[in-house]
Amino acid sequence: MFQDEIEDFLRKRIQDAPEEFLSELAEYLIKPLNKIYLEVVRSVFMSSTTSASGTGRKRTIKDLQEEVSNLYNNIRLFEKGMKFFTDDTQTALTKHLLKTVCTDVTNLIFNFLASDLMMAVDDPAAITSEVRKKILSKLSEETKLVLTKLHSSLNEKSIEDFLSCLDSAAETCDIMVKRGDKKRERQILFQHRQALAEQLKVTEDPALILHLTSVLLFQSSTHSMLHAPGRCVPQIIALLKSKIPEDQHTLLVKYQGLVVRHLVHQNKKTGQEEDPLSNELDSEEEDSTSTTRKELQELSSSIKDLVLKSRKSSMTEE
Repeated sequence: MFQDEIEDFLRKRIQDAPEEFLSELAEYLIKPLNKIYLEVVRSVFMSSTTSASGTGRKRTIKDLQEEVSNLYNNIRLFEKGMKFFTDDTQTALTKHLLKTVCTDVTNLIFNFLASDLMMAVDDPAAITSEVRKKILSKLSEETKLVLTKLHSSLNEKSIEDFLSCLDSAAETCDIMVKRGDKKRERQILFQHRQALAEQLKVTEDPALILHLTSVLLFQSSTHSMLHAPGRCVPQIIALLKSKIPEDQHTLLVKYQGLVVRHLVHQNKKTGQEEDPLSNELDSEEEDSTSTTRKELQELSSSIKDLVLKSRKSSMTEE
């Protein structure tokens, strides 16, 4: 609701009133009216349903607050993990976190406000930057100002600034964010480790095995969570040199070399498929690729065991 809309309404109801009086009255009314507006939004949101999980269950403000709080605390812990790296790597990790988890929690809040505008979607993850801009254009000036800062912070380079904007947005929308204490942080660390370990158990993709193992070794050796893109795996492995036994690091580096070689073979194969003159190299490349693939298969279990076999002895995070 905008101030000029309130003034128009008052002008129709209170005839012959001075413009200055109408303007002051509208300014006085806008905050309580916006509060009522947010209560209506909240009521609509509570009665709406989503099918993102396939259950079609009703969403409540309590569900929203729990999701926002969980993501908020995860972001805080991921930010702590970044501090172990150099500035350049921190920049890459920050950019990745903003594009993923930070965007997820931002979309949850935008979808909450969009419910009253008949613009809500079943899966908030589907909300793009353009959709957020459309939602912003429909909000009251006061709410729009705060949410615009949150939206813009996704393109900045600071997690601290983003969290500050998130705090303001949550307060404006009357969403209570529960900060994690030490006990809650330990639970989050344990749950995060469990989720990654379960994923590691079932995957057969060498690049993903290397990625998950590196992140899990980082967490067990630093007691800090890390949310990293694949391109940061070499930096994680380099950091682990001083934090894990030498034989484990040597094995990890060997596996890393095989993964890189495997990816290079895959790229070459793609290029050869487009080049009819390269057929004579196919046999040699296939032999090399087969050897690399065999070595990866032989080492994959040992790489997984670096973290999966040590789970029982590292339950101190629980």
